[in-house]
Amino acid sequence: MTYFFEVLASKIGYSRIGRIIFSKERKLFITTPNLIVPIKSSLMKQFNFIQEFENHDLFTISKEFFLKISFIRDKFINTGFIFNYPGTIQKFQEILIKNNNIFSKDNIISIVPFNVPTTSISKDFAIKEIKNYLLNVETILKNYPHLNFGLSLKIFDYTELFDFYTPIVKQFENIKIVNLVDLFDNLSNFRNILKIIFKIKNNLDNNVIIMVSGRIIPKYYPLLIYLGIDLIDCSYSMFLSAENFYDTIEYLLPIYKVKYFPCSCVACKGKLNYLSNNKHSGEKIDLLSLHNLITASNYMKKIKQYLNYEDYRAFVEKSSLDETNLISILKILDKEYFNYLKYETPIIQKSKNVRCLGPSSYNRPDFQHFRENAIKNFEPESWTRLIILLPCSSKKPYSKSKSHKAFYSVIRKFSEFPDFQEFILTSPLGVIPRQLENIYPANSYDISVTGEWDNEEINITAEMLIRMVEKYEPKIPILCHLKDGYLEIAKKASAKLPHNFVFSEIQDKTTSLEALQSLENLIKEYKNKFQVKKDKIENISKSWIRKFVKILDYQFGIGSGTKVIPNGLKPIRVRNNNQIDLKDLETQEKLGVFKYSTGQIELTLPGLKRLIQTPHSINSHYIVFNGEEIHGNTLFRKGVLDYSQDLIPNSQVVIVDKEKKKIIGSGELIVGSNFIKNSKSGRIAKIYGWK
Repeated sequence: MTYFFEVLASKIGYSRIGRIIFSKERKLFITTPNLIVPIKSSLMKQFNFIQEFENHDLFTISKEFFLKISFIRDKFINTGFIFNYPGTIQKFQEILIKNNNIFSKDNIISIVPFNVPTTSISKDFAIKEIKNYLLNVETILKNYPHLNFGLSLKIFDYTELFDFYTPIVKQFENIKIVNLVDLFDNLSNFRNILKIIFKIKNNLDNNVIIMVSGRIIPKYYPLLIYLGIDLIDCSYSMFLSAENFYDTIEYLLPIYKVKYFPCSCVACKGKLNYLSNNKHSGEKIDLLSLHNLITASNYMKKIKQYLNYEDYRAFVEKSSLDETNLISILKILDKEYFNYLKYETPIIQKSKNVRCLGPSSYNRPDFQHFRENAIKNFEPESWTRLIILLPCSSKKPYSKSKSHKAFYSVIRKFSEFPDFQEFILTSPLGVIPRQLENIYPANSYDISVTGEWDNEEINITAEMLIRMVEKYEPKIPILCHLKDGYLEIAKKASAKLPHNFVFSEIQDKTTSLEALQSLENLIKEYKNKFQVKKDKIENISKSWIRKFVKILDYQFGIGSGTKVIPNGLKPIRVRNNNQIDLKDLETQEKLGVFKYSTGQIELTLPGLKRLIQTPHSINSHYIVFNGEEIHGNTLFRKGVLDYSQDLIPNSQVVIVDKEKKKIIGSGELIVGSNFIKNSKSGRIAKIYGWK
């Protein structure tokens, strides 16, 4: 079978949702990420185990006789099996010969074992072992081209040894799983872990399933999935049970210390409580094994819920806060791998509440992307005569909050207010132009507000403020209606800029009558200090239209907004669909749809044709289709002839014909450019517009 796995959705970080296709005929599809539960003799004797896990998706078996037990295959007929033999590769080859007919069935795949009888080896010895293993693997793959296999990948703490495995994975299409056997056994080697993950994502086919086994505990699961792991073998939970450890997710507790059982599983409600102090009870170990497996399984279900429907990054941070190595992995991934990660992670989430939990949130990839894109693509309006700096609010978008309505009550007293540029200072996003307040993540984030800012927050926001303000003429006055940490940021930025920063007088709140009067007085005094050289363009100077122009710039690059909206707009609010249809003021042509859930504009084909007037010269956000016309609602990898290197999941993509002469469609990307580079099959985009 050549078609085994497909990615259905990219999620934040390297995380992804996919499905394993064991059998199209029987519609045996197993979703990922998922947990691999071990089948052991001690477990199969427990009725409660069979009852709890009879509907589980995926099991691992390690003994040959389980392959031949008809009860297992009949009971778990709609289940996938992974045969993970713990012995030598020579014995594994004998098992393959004897059970070829079983391995030829559609719901089982075997991992070629790599077992070294010692735990501490030199690099030279490791290289010899790997080379010998790969020679045996090559023989197996050539002898059984009709079977799918998994490859056991060991690096023995030498990250450079990963490169020995790459050629064979690329050469043989029947390697469907890469099992990272020892990568997460020592989390203190977090830099090595990230090097290997990076190599996998950049060197291997992205349709290869990434599996982990070894000393993995449920506490690690959220981060593992964030790193792109598809399958997690939870067999280590059995070992922990034999060592008398009770898993609460947060901690592994010796069972004899547990006096208040926090779990209501069948084991904890049964005899486990009474047997907890019995040192030599086999029944206690069996029940403890059942509890630990149920705990792992339930936690995976919780993870999948958050991955599909909530802000998964916040869940990963929260689950990692008391494990320093996990937090270190997150921080290094954010800071050192962002330039690669940004082409793997979606830039937007729909209708999500994004919680910032502290320093671990400051550089999450969607926040970094916002800062980078705003600095790159926000261009000053030529008619700007005044810049006003304001504090953020807890309510989003800011203009709906009480404080910003109070600011508006002052600013809009002046007929010149469309000539004022408002910037909102906030942590951890940095600086939000008023025109971009409706886009993700500015429309969704939430952070604890105490009035105190740490140094990293101040530096992030001050640096972004400098980058935004330096785009403007130095003679444009900057009015700062700020206090506390916001004020410190403005002063820090002002020390590095030639612009004139003026501060309103705030004794109490920024919304007090006295503070608002001070703001009004400053606007009166400074609104005519700078003589605007260019008259504003009436068609695009209205508040919402200004927003749409800048949102298009943010999405597609500077100048995109005025290309799409040269004549002004007629916005039509579609209340039931929570969107605004954008129609050309003169031609009444529908140019796009603004969606409140994301703050993004989805351009129609007429809108795209205005944006890209000469498809042959297009250099970003595009895919060249291998044909003249496109049909259906999904674009697959085989239909992609060429593509730009800046494709990001969940963003809009323009589809042009193979000659790059015309736009033939558009869609929402499922994956980014890195996936396309490293894959031969799979879904690329959801098509929602075609000619």
